[in-house]
Amino acid sequence: EVTLMPFGSDVKSVRTHVVDPADPRAGLKAIRKDTKRLSADGDTAIYTSLEKAYEHLGTGGDTFTSIVLMTDGENTTGVKPKDFDTFYRSLTGAQRDTPVFPILFGDSDRRELTHIADLTGGRLFDAQHGSLDGAFEEIRGYQ
Repeated sequence: EVTLMPFGSDVKSVRTHVVDPADPRAGLKAIRKDTKRLSADGDTAIYTSLEKAYEHLGTGGDTFTSIVLMTDGENTTGVKPKDFDTFYRSLTGAQRDTPVFPILFGDSDRRELTHIADLTGGRLFDAQHGSLDGAFEEIRGYQ
């Protein structure tokens, strides 16, 4: 199960796709269709979006194992880093055990994304000198 939560100044939408292992084509096609529609606009609310992603966890059963954060910029609006740290530390159970895997590309702030990965037990993946496909393959292997 893959949930896409595109964001700018806030989360724009929440769309969940199921990829059936017996026939993954339909699920993957729907994910590709949604990702092709993505566009950058507004500010960048990284921490607000992460909080909403954590709040969304568990609504679909035991289907979420990680959060992949893709941003080409720095946090410019919404929740501040220290407030997200407090929010994260207040989580319990499966939510607290869910790592964030940020993908570095564009003008992302490496230090900011590394902190998120370290805080949540995730790992930073660098797509600035590689491909997004390669980063996703690495994430799948890391899990």
